[in-house]
Amino acid sequence: MAYIDNTDVKAIRTELKKAFPKMKFSVRKEHHSSVHISIVKGPAALESIFEGDEYAAKNRYSQLNHFHPHFYGEHEALVRKISEIAHTAPAGAGGANNKGYYDNSDAMTDYFDTAYYVNLAIGKWDKPYEAV
Repeated sequence: MAYIDNTDVKAIRTELKKAFPKMKFSVRKEHHSSVHISIVKGPAALESIFEGDEYAAKNRYSQLNHFHPHFYGEHEALVRKISEIAHTAPAGAGGANNKGYYDNSDAMTDYFDTAYYVNLAIGKWDKPYEAV
């Protein structure tokens, strides 16, 4: 059953700060099963993610698909690194996922078993992305 605790979320937040000191992230736990990571402040170049999406450009908010980082062209490496940190930082942090991330899900049999779910975004629905 998916579960993430505050210790795991803190480990993710700490690693993101180390890896991207010039960016600001919102890292929060939702319910008991998910971690939501939003890039709230960063370089103006990231705004190119909004291109081609009228809603995203207007609201300066877009969800990111960490399963397909190649969608983001020049920002592929950034999305990959954030996803990697989200999946590896809690291991050894002393929290619920001390053994690390795993995903034993099988959609063919409608069986879902993962350590926790990860959601990525640029901006937040109630706070637009801020370029610095």
